[in-house]
Amino acid sequence: MNPHFAEMFDAARAQRNAGNHDEAERRYAAAADQARREEEPLALAHALRHVSDLARERGAAAEALSCATEAVAVYRSQGDSRPLDLANALRLNALALNDCGRPDEAEPLWKEARDLYASVGVQAGVDEAASQLART
Repeated sequence: MNPHFAEMFDAARAQRNAGNHDEAERRYAAAADQARREEEPLALAHALRHVSDLARERGAAAEALSCATEAVAVYRSQGDSRPLDLANALRLNALALNDCGRPDEAEPLWKEARDLYASVGVQAGVDEAASQLART
């Protein structure tokens, strides 16, 4: 990833860690816009994941869904995306679908995320997905 994007993500993360969620979301959205302009798909997907998460936290389920869906599509289109990145995007996509009242559509995403988390040894992700699947 371009070092410029790493700096943008670090600044956004610092804002989020400081509790400045609106500013963090604005910075991640700016990074997504920049990644689109520079045709950096993995940076775009990474930024969209964070915008989705922050949008969901503020109750903007439709916006969260749009960003997460695009992030998943971008990761799927890239042969060099990491399984953990796709799993994280699938998780956000499924959470947003749940928030939009569409749990049936979220179920296959939770299954795929669970399997990806298991493949990379992220037990917390496996457990969350299993818990979500038990609710359906």
